[in-house]
Amino acid sequence: MPDALAARRWDEEYRRGRYAAEPPLPFAGTIVDVVRRHATARDGVGLYVGCGNGRNYVPLVDAGLNLYGLDVSPEALRQLAARRPELSPRLLQGDFQDFQPPAAFAYLIAVQVFQHGTLADVAAYFARAGALLAPGGLFFLRVNSAGTQVVRQHTVIERGEHGGFSVRYLEGPKDGMAVHFYTRAELDALTGARFETIGEPREEIIQRAPPERGGWAQWEAVYQRR
Repeated sequence: MPDALAARRWDEEYRRGRYAAEPPLPFAGTIVDVVRRHATARDGVGLYVGCGNGRNYVPLVDAGLNLYGLDVSPEALRQLAARRPELSPRLLQGDFQDFQPPAAFAYLIAVQVFQHGTLADVAAYFARAGALLAPGGLFFLRVNSAGTQVVRQHTVIERGEHGGFSVRYLEGPKDGMAVHFYTRAELDALTGARFETIGEPREEIIQRAPPERGGWAQWEAVYQRR
């Protein structure tokens, strides 16, 4: 995925107020509960990939998680640092694929970020997640489901062997960007070699509010590094 385009698109969205008044996802509560039940994660350091302006990141930190935030958008991190200056030392700007931490993490959180890009990007994300986690580390994932009704103008640019597909949007906030939609079989294939499943993928379907139409679906799952 072209990093500069993603940063520019998300900077624009955050300047328009994206997520500013939205509550955290319920999945944030799942993350807290699971981390607290695993001593290594509870006492260790985590990484939130795509922390944005803090919609989920801030509640997780406030719940006691020792968590760094990484995002491609300078504007998102500027807003987050202005909101909570004490968190600034833990906020990192950059591309996940290029990120080189000094040590492996006890857990990694990726919420609606591993869907940005093509099949090649997707495979690289999961490989990188495995590389950044210590053995036994936890991996919390929320991504687009192929059950989503894609309503904005787009073109399908590829289809994977397990039924997932990637589109390139032709309008809207992701205009010009490639976005991937996963099947359950695809998630199983991408995680099987590196991870054990400890929280089976669950598909959440959200009906869009009028005048938008159709449904938007997301997979949520919890894995553990082998």
